[in-house]
Amino acid sequence: MSQRQNTDDDYATSSPRHRRHGHSRHSDQAFRDQTTLIRLLEHLDYAIEDASAARSADELYAERMRFNSVVEELTQVQECAKRLSDDCRFAMPDLPWNELRALRNILVHEYDSIDADSLYVTATRDAPALAERLRPIIDAIE
Repeated sequence: MSQRQNTDDDYATSSPRHRRHGHSRHSDQAFRDQTTLIRLLEHLDYAIEDASAARSADELYAERMRFNSVVEELTQVQECAKRLSDDCRFAMPDLPWNELRALRNILVHEYDSIDADSLYVTATRDAPALAERLRPIIDAIE
């Protein structure tokens, strides 16, 4: 059995929120930006949830699977941000697009030296602040 490789459109439309609202596939960039923003917020929420289950950075670091999950979810946040059109990012200039790119580079390229304290703070303080800023935008979409 051969496996079909997922496209960005498949990824964007695979969101539970997306399916719940009955959207069909579109090639429209605004639609792709909207679905990508929904996924971005979902990844943020997952990172926040996983990191917040640990009481400290040391506890997060000690729980390898949870630590890896937070790293992957934050990496996916940036991957979503990267897929947004320039117009979409320019429409929200107060969001930390450059910081997300820098975070991804650290998470992906310096994985073996990720500082647990920095990851914990990012996922329990910075990510919730970003999610709070994104939630009204996402709510307006849905």
